Amino acid sequence: MKLVHPDLQYQFCLDYPDGCEWIIESPKLLAKYVGELICQAEGEAGNFVLSEEGKELNISKNMEVIVNPFALNVNDKKILSKLYVELTELAAGEVMYLATQEIKHNIQSYFLELEQLSSFVLESDSEIDMTVLLKSIGVKIEHSATDFFENMISYLRLITELLGKKIIVMVNIQSYITEKQLEELWKTADYCEFSLILIENRQWGFSKTRNQYIIDKDYCEIF
Repeated sequence: MKLVHPDLQYQFCLDYPDGCEWIIESPKLLAKYVGELICQAEGEAGNFVLSEEGKELNISKNMEVIVNPFALNVNDKKILSKLYVELTELAAGEVMYLATQEIKHNIQSYFLELEQLSSFVLESDSEIDMTVLLKSIGVKIEHSATDFFENMISYLRLITELLGKKIIVMVNIQSYITEKQLEELWKTADYCEFSLILIENRQWGFSKTRNQYIIDKDYCEIF
């Protein structure tokens, strides 16, 4: 995969497991490019173009931009929605089909008995929606992280596995994590097969193993 922008000379090569550190020393340009990536990751218009083998890809389907690592929720709406879809498909599959039908039948029988005790004439849908059922019993991802970093790693694994995100952009994450945690972050990207772009407002050090692309305060590009 490649990520390009008409105002940039540098071309991000993002074929797994490649990633890079993008240092933008200019506050003006940092706000510009991060703002564009956030908008495009949310489905809005922008100038970044993501492509693979010459074919343009939808950025919102493939990219997640994380600005506040402390606000990540492993049970946010988009994750749970995809989880319910997957569980509903499993419930209708060969292994669980008979058990699913039995549960639906029992629920309908329960409702009929409940109606007999009621003074009202009631009706219900003939088909029970498994997604609604899953929501009604509060199905969600078990959350056992003890700090923000563990929670962040869990979140990254979920959005890459459940939502199919191939590119994770993280802004100024090195301000909050240790060198050991940074290495764990890169290992997670390798294990979960996603490309990682770390956008920073300053250079934390020189890496011999990862690409570094710098835009200095004078808007000069160094790569």
